[in-house]
Amino acid sequence: MIQSDIYDIEAYMQIGQDGYEFLKKIAPLTPENHWQLFSEDDGFKIHIRPDPDTGLCLTRGEGLLPYTIDEIFAIIEDIPLRPKYDGICESGQIIKRFSDELMLFYQKFKSMFFVISSRDFIVISRKIVDGNFTYAIGKSLEHPNHPPIKGVVRGDLKIGGWILEKRETGTFCIFVTWADPKGMLPKKAVNIVAGAQGKVVQQIKLLLDEKKKNVNK
Repeated sequence: MIQSDIYDIEAYMQIGQDGYEFLKKIAPLTPENHWQLFSEDDGFKIHIRPDPDTGLCLTRGEGLLPYTIDEIFAIIEDIPLRPKYDGICESGQIIKRFSDELMLFYQKFKSMFFVISSRDFIVISRKIVDGNFTYAIGKSLEHPNHPPIKGVVRGDLKIGGWILEKRETGTFCIFVTWADPKGMLPKKAVNIVAGAQGKVVQQIKLLLDEKKKNVNK
């Protein structure tokens, strides 16, 4: 198989720009966005929203972290670290970093029941800074160097994004994800995924708390 090192940077940047515009539109908890409260724990909230067109569920987690945007973003862009704060993520690796604001990466997610195969995604990620806000936008794409793996279902991440807002007491974080895992999933599995994905904001806080604790020992 002949591998191609050709990457369409312009197209990748546009994917990130489109995701940024979509994220700004869909993230607010406004009546027209139809978010439904899924759970609340110690100030961290998870909302879900069934998409009427696809039947897929969007997930939104939020919370205030007493850390800087740089400290939080350092965790988010460390792709191999994601299993530490995302309960359903099995592994991740950076395929190619094009710049400080653009990279291509791979992630594999665990199967939840014996009837469900693992899922994986090839994702382009772009960072956009807009005043006090930093956005990290991810979206699936395909590349000839990284075809689907036997026994693993290649999913479609329609949008995966972080909105980090600088505040006096820290950083207010919003995480939104909308993915098509492909195949038929039972409702129980969908609800587990929604809860697990929404918890990543809270789990990042715990990870940073532990890191701070170890530094201060």
